[in-house]
Amino acid sequence: MDVDDLRVQSLRVSPPTRMRPDVVASLVRAGLPAPVHMLVPVRADAFATRRVIPHGWSYVQPWDDLARVEIECPVNVFACPPEMALMQMARGLGVAKTALLVDQVLGTYRACRPEAIESYGQIEGVSIESCTDDCGTATAYGLSPLTTIVRLSNYLDAMAGAPGARSVRRSLPLVADGLASPLEAQTYALAFCSRHTGSLGLPKPLVNHRVEVPIEARGCFGSAFIRPDFWWPEQRVALEVLGVRWHDGAQGIAQTSMREKGYYAMGASCITITEREIRMLSSFEAAMAVLAKLLGVKLRPPTKAFEKMRGQLRTEVLDVRPAR
Repeated sequence: MDVDDLRVQSLRVSPPTRMRPDVVASLVRAGLPAPVHMLVPVRADAFATRRVIPHGWSYVQPWDDLARVEIECPVNVFACPPEMALMQMARGLGVAKTALLVDQVLGTYRACRPEAIESYGQIEGVSIESCTDDCGTATAYGLSPLTTIVRLSNYLDAMAGAPGARSVRRSLPLVADGLASPLEAQTYALAFCSRHTGSLGLPKPLVNHRVEVPIEARGCFGSAFIRPDFWWPEQRVALEVLGVRWHDGAQGIAQTSMREKGYYAMGASCITITEREIRMLSSFEAAMAVLAKLLGVKLRPPTKAFEKMRGQLRTEVLDVRPAR
């Protein structure tokens, strides 16, 4: 079926302008944290409440895109796919902010509001990092990716005219499959993407790729395999991003030290970078210069145009002012 056929046979998402209280209560009992987000044909005709937030969406949508939610509810409830949700959420965001949003859907972590923490906590294998920012968002780790770059790209091709599709498409050069933390996403965008975006343009690594550990190094890692944050197999180089959750405190420091020895025992090189180093331009680029040397490449000297793009990218990715 080609794109035109898809649109002809599509459904206009048209939930009621006002959701009845019993419907909202049913959704909340089913595990959806309030407020419930719903799609409406015309945003101006809907009213936000403490328990319902409407989002305007007038673009036609294929039936096959919507998944029936099997819950006890007075009306049929459908969930939109993650690709459609990304297009909705991307409207009004810059390229880098959209990329960080897309990375969560492609990766194994999610930023979540306080009201959603309980729902995430009920998922087996998921851990929650406490809120650390002014917006009150926490981070859930250990989740399954919701889509892939290939699937997302194909969806954007089919929905090229939908609101937000262009915004998500523009962010794809800054994203990667399988990132496991916000710091990894920030590092990837700042270091391993095209210089036209303001990134350093270093060779792209494998992300959280399973690496077999030889017997002589297993005592350091405590495992027969590892998943470096970033790994270059030909050069046998790893980059580990040291976030507070996994690497802080005496135990975290000891584990990091043992892992560095483990890489040495398996004939590989490993450098580490902390959140503070990522946020300080001079420290970040000094660390990336060491990485570049290990990879056998040279960082290109910055031009005025690149410095401007780099500042814009860092501002959006890290919420910091451009370096002067």
